[in-house]
Order: sequence, then C-alpha cells, then structure tokens
Amino acid sequence: MSDLLLPEGVRLVHVGPPKTATTSLQAAFHAARPKLEQHGVHYAGSRRHEMLAVVAAVGGRGFLGGPEPDLSAWKALLADMEAAGSQRVVLSSEYLAQARPPKVERIVDEIGREQIHVVLTLRPLDRLIPSQWQQYVQTGYDISYDAWLREMFSDTPRKGLTPTFWVRHRHDELAERWADVVGADNVTVVVLDPRDHELVLRVFEELVGLPAGLLELQEDLSNRSLTLGEIEVVRDFNRLYREAGWPSSAHFHYLRNGVVNELRTRQPGKDEAKIVTPPWAQDRVAALTETMVANLRKSDVRVVGDLDTLVAPPAPAGAVEQPDSARRVSPEVASLAMIGAMAQTGEPKVDARRVRGWKPVDDYTTRELAGLLRRRLTERRSKS
Repeated sequence: MSDLLLPEGVRLVHVGPPKTATTSLQAAFHAARPKLEQHGVHYAGSRRHEMLAVVAAVGGRGFLGGPEPDLSAWKALLADMEAAGSQRVVLSSEYLAQARPPKVERIVDEIGREQIHVVLTLRPLDRLIPSQWQQYVQTGYDISYDAWLREMFSDTPRKGLTPTFWVRHRHDELAERWADVVGADNVTVVVLDPRDHELVLRVFEELVGLPAGLLELQEDLSNRSLTLGEIEVVRDFNRLYREAGWPSSAHFHYLRNGVVNELRTRQPGKDEAKIVTPPWAQDRVAALTETMVANLRKSDVRVVGDLDTLVAPPAPAGAVEQPDSARRVSPEVASLAMIGAMAQTGEPKVDARRVRGWKPVDDYTTRELAGLLRRRLTERRSKS
C-alpha cells in the first residue's frame, strides 16, 4: 500500500495554482470517469473543470464578456460531492488558489472539515510567470510583459491590475493559508518534474488508490502557451477593441472563442520566439523563490518531490533584453487571428489552410491585417 494513500471518504481538493499541470490533471480525471467509479473514486461535477462554480465560491469574476459565475452551480457541486458518500472524491480547480482566508474557511466548512485533504502542485515560478502574463492578456489587458513585471514587483502596483497574482503565486503563503484551516498534516505539496510529465498523474493515482497508469495524458493543443508573436496579436486586438469601444461581449466572442482558439490549432515552429523574462526580473524571481522554498521547508506540510528544483537561477552574466524584432508577427499567425475572429461573425466556415496559402495575405503587414479585422468587426456591429 502506498504511503501517499488517503483514507476512504476523503475529499481531495486540488487548489492549483494556475499553470502547474492543472489542465492535464483535470482532463485525465474527466476522461477516466467510468473507470474511477470502479475503484471507489469520484471526480466532482460533470465537466472537466467546474470553473464557474469555483469562481463563484471564491468570490471572483468571470472572463471579460463571458458567462457569469453562478453560486447555484457551487451548491450543486457540493451536493454532488456529498452524494459520493464513502468514495474518495477529487475536486480540482486552480481558482481555489485565489481564495483569501475567510473564503478558505467557508469552503472548507462547506466541503467538510473532517474529510478534506488539500493538494498543491508546484513548478518553478520563473517558468510560469510568462504563461500567467499571457493569460492576463487573453482576458483583456494590453500591457507589455516588461511593464507588467514592473507592476508585479512594485511595492505599490497599479490598482486593479491582476490583484490576485501573488495571492495565487506566493506558493509558501498559499500552502500556509490552507494549512492554517485544515492543518499542515492535511496538506500535500507535489513538486512537478519537467522531465516526466506523467509523474503528477502517478502521484494522484497513489493519493486516491487508483491503479498505476489508469490516468492518461490527453493530447490537446487547446491549452498550450502562445508564442511571443501570437500574444502580440492578442495585445493589439485588445488595444483596438478598447479604442473602438466595443462591448465586453465582443471581446469574449471574437477574441477568446475566435482568435485564441484558432491560433491554438497550429503547431508553432521551433524557431518561433518565446516570451523571455528580462534579466532584472530573473534576479527578483531568483531571490523570491529562495525565500519561498525556505519557508516551505520549515512548514509541516507533506512534500512529494524535490523542493530544490523550484529555485530559479539568477540571470546569467551578460544577459540582455529580448530584442523588439522578436515580437515580429508572421503572416500565418496574423492570418489565423483574422480568420478566427471572422469565423465568429457567422460567415461560412473558412478553411484556414487554404487562406494561409493565398499569396495576397502574405503581402499584408500586421497593422494592415489588424485594420482589416477592425473594419470587419465594426461592420458586423453596425448590422446587428
């Protein structure tokens, strides 16, 4: 029997935080639902991720122009967990990481204080910060990466700019916040291994008593990180959206459901520029991660994996800023972004592979394509 095995009737609550294999875990558990029940395990809810229910529970807001959080959905999720009886239950949502102390208390009480065990999955802060910036851009911000980093590390960050970032990503304080309520012996920290993406699945199998290999990684590009060129298209979209005064519903409809979804259908080339953290910020992250790891070591929470792998290295000697040329957007990316937005207007389905092959598209500059997109969406609004 595994030393990690939790007792029958446990409510394993995976709180993320974001960008720490949460989507992979949720997809694996969701795909295995019929098999889970055969082993006395229930994956809470009916969706891959009960996002709106959890966002309502923590008092958060939905995406710009998207569906609103629903407290009745949270109550239904609680009822689903209660109905599982003596089964081991798994609830996974990275949005639980943004719950502040009063919400943590209430959530624990509602789930069942005597049954709960909290799990955190952690990866190095320096690797998830770029992903978090681009996630914020996808929700409507048009701030550059460097400017966003300066705000995040400022003692007085701009009001309203990603206020939950450090609530989620001061990982030592996140563990402490939940341990203060459920007890340190009811908190497990799982350190991810970048060389073995399936390791986290094996750990969760041990936690709830599943046979090794039952959970499987789901091949899916829908949650991959965007390249620097792709996210620059999204940033420019956000700027044009604000300048045009479009309603928030247009942002969710055209950007998240259109532009971003279409961009994620492509497989980026190995030579495409990724988001690079500037040297000054790398040094700040290195100092902060040393502090977080030291605090986790001193805590009484259970740790699975090597905390040393979370420590970020400082910027190498002679490191320079990423050149502006790295932000150049390829015609393929710009074309796909336009196609994704246009597809949301209700026009006949466009075959992106054919459009990418049209020579005239390659002759457009990124600014001209953005202007064409703006005119197309404005025309659509005037007709509605």
